[in-house]
Amino acid sequence: MSSESVAVPVLSRVGAPLFCNLIVSHRCFFKCQMCLNWKAPEADKALSFEECKKFVDGLSQFIDYKLDINIMGGEPLMLDWILPLCNYMYEKGFASIMSTNGYLIDETKAQEIADSRLEFLGLSLDGLKPHTHDTIRGMSGSHARIMSAIANLEARCKRPFSITFLTLILESNLGELPELVKWLSQPGGIHKEVSFTALLECGLVKDKEGWFRQAAYKHLWPQDPGKVSGVIDELIALKKQGHKIVNPVSQLEAFKEYYRDPEKFLRETEYCIHDYIIDLDPSSEILLSGHPLGSLKNSHDLKELWFSEKANQIRRYIDEYGCDSSRSCLINFLCAFPPDGDDQLDHYGNLAFFYQVRGKYDQSLLHFKKALIRNPRNANLHLGVAYSYFKLKDYRASVDAYDRAFGLKPDLRKDREIMSDYQKTLEGALQFYTQRRRDLYR
Repeated sequence: MSSESVAVPVLSRVGAPLFCNLIVSHRCFFKCQMCLNWKAPEADKALSFEECKKFVDGLSQFIDYKLDINIMGGEPLMLDWILPLCNYMYEKGFASIMSTNGYLIDETKAQEIADSRLEFLGLSLDGLKPHTHDTIRGMSGSHARIMSAIANLEARCKRPFSITFLTLILESNLGELPELVKWLSQPGGIHKEVSFTALLECGLVKDKEGWFRQAAYKHLWPQDPGKVSGVIDELIALKKQGHKIVNPVSQLEAFKEYYRDPEKFLRETEYCIHDYIIDLDPSSEILLSGHPLGSLKNSHDLKELWFSEKANQIRRYIDEYGCDSSRSCLINFLCAFPPDGDDQLDHYGNLAFFYQVRGKYDQSLLHFKKALIRNPRNANLHLGVAYSYFKLKDYRASVDAYDRAFGLKPDLRKDREIMSDYQKTLEGALQFYTQRRRDLYR
């Protein structure tokens, strides 16, 4: 292949997933206004402890860094083996995150959490006023149980621990959001922060076009975009004052545009997940960024499945058409915006490969360099750097990057496609320096 021809990217080189959702069950005793899982016929489906361990074992075969695994549902704490699963993930080198409505965290459950290896806990909290939260969540007394859960955790968790409150921006709670942020700043034994999330279409209507204008969403969707912008400006000011808001300012600003016209916003926002996430759902189906990849029941090698031709077909589809999964859209909404500082770098590697497959090699190198700050021993990142430098005809830098990749992972030399590209880089370097020598004596 000449340096002038268009290369077909080796998509399996994109690397291992950067985030994982383990959806253990759709079972839940809440009747949240913006969720239909509790009504779904498949709500009784749930993974078993052994299935979850098998999935984690499979991930450990090809992921050699501290992957975040988000345990979600439904309500995960309805399963008595969830906290032992967190311990198992820790033993495999992964970090466990759990999203819960908090209702079941009594004194005993709080102690179990304190004794476990769970690293981050997400609690749903949609308002400071009990009536607001209880109405949104469809469960009387749920606000009081959240407050009790916080007290129980603070009394028992002496190790480093963090609670992130997961708060939707809705018509009914809009005016309470700034006060909720200020409330988080009250002294306590546990680090507390809030992450705001936008409302996505959740299946309440049959006609998806203009869904947010339909009657089924009137009590959920903020009716005044100007009011949304004003509240978000307050949140941005609070964040700049040091209040504990997880969302970067760029995302808070984007919420304003989203709530003016969500369809236009999602259509025009660059889709940057690629193969960012791997999911396992309650039916044992494995998903690649929202797209069905295979079944855990039929797969004996998760690594082989992740790098399979079927996986590459999904990646090509994503490259061409973007997202057709609400879960992936939500993750993309969270990941499409850069952090306020350079301390959160998880998404840079994904962005680097995203730009590379589109031929934007300068931009890909910028993001590879940021990704390597966090993962300097990730051989796939060095391979990505090598390929981008090759396309930019910086052969010396390309060869150096290949050498670093081979030094970190010698088995890469057994990969024919990688060695073919490496050979072309060496040939390009030879032609370049041969021409330079000719020019010198001309």
